[in-house]
Amino acid sequence: MLKFALIRMLPFGWNRAFWTSVFVNWQFAACGFCFAIASLLWMYIVKVFPFSVAYPMVSMSFVIGMIAAVVFFHEQVSWSKWVGVLLIVAGCLLIAGPVRGQDAKTARQNIVDAATRMKTMECDFVQTKHTKLLSGASVSTGRLYYSQPDRLRWEYVSPTAHTFQIDGQKVMMNDNRGRREVDIRRNRIYREMARLMTNIMSAQSLVDEQDFQVSLALLGKEWVVTLVPRRKEVKHMFSSIILHVTPTQWLVHQVELVEPKGDRTVVELKNIQINCQHDTEK
Repeated sequence: MLKFALIRMLPFGWNRAFWTSVFVNWQFAACGFCFAIASLLWMYIVKVFPFSVAYPMVSMSFVIGMIAAVVFFHEQVSWSKWVGVLLIVAGCLLIAGPVRGQDAKTARQNIVDAATRMKTMECDFVQTKHTKLLSGASVSTGRLYYSQPDRLRWEYVSPTAHTFQIDGQKVMMNDNRGRREVDIRRNRIYREMARLMTNIMSAQSLVDEQDFQVSLALLGKEWVVTLVPRRKEVKHMFSSIILHVTPTQWLVHQVELVEPKGDRTVVELKNIQINCQHDTEK
């Protein structure tokens, strides 16, 4: 689009005719629109994919440019240039890695296996809530306890002390309003919340494709699992759930809950202690 726009422009000059050729030019406007879309796409790519993979892929623009030169501008391209294009494509294939999909599949299975072996887990947590209405973030700390298959206890210590506990078909809360108990079979919101939290801990969310669209990416030394809800009940609460997993024990050490309006909650798990089915790891 930029090449077409420049062809249509008149020779530079401080006159009305030149500036009219600049601004009354739909190819130039289309170029700006494409650049804006490309910038947004590039930010997403850099965020999700390893930089060592993402940045070399920019060289594919040389390949696309060469094809555009032949198709749209009818330029003559020598065989040596086509050899260079093939070398660029081969380099991009090597950088991307032919087994990337298999790596993601293996990592996914490792996470599920580790969660299946885990009988109990306890750890400290730091919960940071980011909201658009507040400039700063609110931070809470506490301790988390989990026991297969559906027992989970969030024990907040600061800034206020309260607990949130899931025990089978019951949700129990204890705060400054006293102790309350909810039968999740009769409350859809708590039922979905309990289902979501226990599925994350048991890695069932990575298995059940009916609940989430799952994607994995290797960022540095950790795997990032992005869960996009499919069920409308969960979509109302979260637009995406991002799990950070270390390949050493294949355990989730950070959970990011992104809400539809842009607010997000980041939960970091620290000092993790686990008891496995075969007592081989703690």
